[in-house]
Amino acid sequence: MTRVPVYRYALPEDIRPLQQAARAVADGQIDVALFTTSMQIVHLLEIARQHAFEDPVRQGFKSIAVASIGPTTSEELREQGITIDIEASHPKMGFLVRDAAERAAAILRLKRRGAPFV
Repeated sequence: MTRVPVYRYALPEDIRPLQQAARAVADGQIDVALFTTSMQIVHLLEIARQHAFEDPVRQGFKSIAVASIGPTTSEELREQGITIDIEASHPKMGFLVRDAAERAAAILRLKRRGAPFV
């Protein structure tokens, strides 16, 4: 199978919101991260790398609930070494939000106790 990108995403001109989001993950200020495209994680990690806090961001993901909208986004998260806790039951925003809302609290309890989540 050959992938053909239809369009490419570039970083926004103003990267401050993305930098703030990456810092919030690194500082443990985020409980749940919802990813709706594969480029979101690529850009988040790129900003963290550029500002020398990629490792703390990656560590931060270990204590939050990570939710993906679907297979393509999940594949990128896995390639980046980020564990997916929730994949939407149907690749639509409403399903992603509902599934995350229903499952995130239990996931957070387990992750923050250090228990493996299955």
